[in-house]
Amino acid sequence: MHHPLTIAAPMRRLVQERRMMSRKLLLALALSAGLALSQTPALAFQQAVVAAPASPHAALESDVSNILDRMVRDMGPAERLALTPDSAAAFLNAEERERLSTGFARFTVDRPARLFVAFDSTYGETPFWLSDLGFERRADLDFIVDVEDPFHVWEKAVPAGEVNLGVPSLSGEMKPYIVFAAPAGGEGTVAITPLVPGVDVQAAREAGEPYVDDNDYFNALPAELDGLPVLRSFESWEFVSRMVGFFRATDYPSSSAPDHLQLTFQGDPRTGVTVQWRTDETVDASILWFAPSGDDAAGRVLTAEAGALTSRQIVNDPDIRLHRVRLDDLTPATDYEYAVSADDGQTWTQRRRFRTAAEAGAEPYAFIYLGDPQNGLDEWGDLIRQSDRHFPEARFYMIAGDLIDHGTERDNWDQFFHEGSTVFDRTPVVPALGNHDSHGGHPTLYLQQFALPDNGAETLDPGRTYHVTYQDLLVVVMDSNYDLVEPELQVEWLDRVLGESDARWKVVIYHHPFYASRPGRDNYPLRDAWGPIFDRHNVDIAFQGHDHAYMRTVPMRGHEPVAEGEHGTVYLVAVSGTKMYEQELPAFAAFGTVNTRTYQIIEVDPVAGTLAYRAIDSDGGVIDSFDLSKD
Repeated sequence: MHHPLTIAAPMRRLVQERRMMSRKLLLALALSAGLALSQTPALAFQQAVVAAPASPHAALESDVSNILDRMVRDMGPAERLALTPDSAAAFLNAEERERLSTGFARFTVDRPARLFVAFDSTYGETPFWLSDLGFERRADLDFIVDVEDPFHVWEKAVPAGEVNLGVPSLSGEMKPYIVFAAPAGGEGTVAITPLVPGVDVQAAREAGEPYVDDNDYFNALPAELDGLPVLRSFESWEFVSRMVGFFRATDYPSSSAPDHLQLTFQGDPRTGVTVQWRTDETVDASILWFAPSGDDAAGRVLTAEAGALTSRQIVNDPDIRLHRVRLDDLTPATDYEYAVSADDGQTWTQRRRFRTAAEAGAEPYAFIYLGDPQNGLDEWGDLIRQSDRHFPEARFYMIAGDLIDHGTERDNWDQFFHEGSTVFDRTPVVPALGNHDSHGGHPTLYLQQFALPDNGAETLDPGRTYHVTYQDLLVVVMDSNYDLVEPELQVEWLDRVLGESDARWKVVIYHHPFYASRPGRDNYPLRDAWGPIFDRHNVDIAFQGHDHAYMRTVPMRGHEPVAEGEHGTVYLVAVSGTKMYEQELPAFAAFGTVNTRTYQIIEVDPVAGTLAYRAIDSDGGVIDSFDLSKD
């Protein structure tokens, strides 16, 4: 714990503290997103294998979950969708209101004090409990954070002893408030002692940071607040009491007809693929037909395993079923066709075609790499359909995380699969986890909706990390969300997988870049933990996301550009969605550009020992390329 008046720690130290503390944010998503799961008859969705430490707000989260349940019982769908902070507060009974007024921030002050609660007023919500607890508005002390965020200030006098304050908001839009303390008598310094694990106390100064896990900063502070001890918590705790905006309607509800078809690898791509689709809850069972292309007589029909996925969050389609068939006895280098039926074969979907991988070295192949989709998924859908038209021979798609914007909201996923299934129903998808895919806690929906290999780090949930060998290419998928899981948890596994592989090409894919395309966004904990392993095993390419721009480095080794003729890893950043960031390239960048949505085609010729890379923009133009070769 920091002394109340110590100066804010350097950014790298804050990142490390954030990583350690935020493991406590592996909250059961059933509390934050209202998910429940049952199997019909036997679709075994992966369950968490890393036990999450007890949440510092477990009691509060339970209270909020109970309130959400009561809203489902007592409100119609339209009422839930129309909730405002005022109507949500009015819905609370007296006991709920009292618990939410005192259940978030807990600390002690060593003497009578004047407390100042400051919160971002951008969203127009004032925490309801401020008036309930006797706080008064102090507009003369308002200040700015991060150049443009207006913080409102409220004040109250309190005696020495324990102080309990309420939830950040009822909307989940506002970052948690911060608390300053001044001595009531004007003499001395108030010592604040936090009672919630992970929070700290710093001296409030211009350019200081109001959150433990975020790089927002104070602009000039009013003289009355400047230098006071300030209680800081985690920006990522903003969803702990979300009610307004929690309930959502999906634009893509399920029906009795199969949709959202997608292919993934769970086993050997030479002999296997997994097919998944969705229906509404009325379909208890469905079937899949498949055969080698042109040989219907060899066709087989298999019954899918089905799992019921329920979200109280979705008011117009809370219950869906996911259906899966894992095929593991296919013939390498063979084209197959398949169709699925939800009515015992009376009607079938149109046939789709896919191709199994060849033996290593047997034939050329290609694959596509995408940076973050996240926003503008309709335009992202157009982009991947363009890539499919131009490169129908691509054998799989890799996505470097942030598939959607809010990973706890199933309607976001519904749109992703609506767009993605137009391509992924024929070409398998190989996804990596981004921070938005686990937004607000554990990536439950991501793990439940993708059938992924169970060969990842034993210390993490199956599907967070995994590896696939496609002919002479090893793809290692990692979880870079070090605010949720420490990068060290993947080190032993990563070293072993890379070391045991005899693949000619070794690539890795993860979300947060080692080398960012603008200052202040490098991810040192990842680079320090994983970089030496990449170097030791001669990783060829690192596919990354997160920075919402395009960048390619020169080959790097030991965090330095390599000399001519030496092996190094090329680090890439790309974006395929519509959200864009500015860029300031490091000296070792080979190329970069902004405001450009791209897909990347990588063509491998095992006979020639070559790998050809091209980045293609949404107009179809090649903006960047490079070639690698190996004996």
